[in-house]
Amino acid sequence: MTVAVILVTGLVLGTSLFHLSVLRWLSSGGASKIRLSGSVRVLLIVLTALAAHIVEIVLYAAAYAFSVHTLRLGQFSGVPVDDALDYLYFSIVSYTSLGLGDVFPDGHLRFIAGVEALNGLLLIAWSGAFIYIAMERVWPWTECSEN
Repeated sequence: MTVAVILVTGLVLGTSLFHLSVLRWLSSGGASKIRLSGSVRVLLIVLTALAAHIVEIVLYAAAYAFSVHTLRLGQFSGVPVDDALDYLYFSIVSYTSLGLGDVFPDGHLRFIAGVEALNGLLLIAWSGAFIYIAMERVWPWTECSEN
């Protein structure tokens, strides 16, 4: 269990720091220096946040493969998990808290999957809040008029 806790701690710290650096780049780093219209800037922010989530999902997928094949922390049951795409699929389902149930972990992989769901929920919410604030600042809104 200690190995799983250390692995999960590294994953949470790594994905959170990566997400922070992406959002900082979008708000005050290189992206803020690119001259774009409000709509294009919002689209850039949304697509960059999506790309960041995909990278984070891939990190968890690699951790599952490493945990199964090297650390022997558990196995997957249900639909067979044989290749990288299967690990990626399970990671997407866990990260987004979708939890379809066709693939399920046993052993200490259950702990990793639970923490991934919590971590994914927080990072997705963070992106949503960031996008909301960005839209407030750069999106041109037309005032409503009452008759």
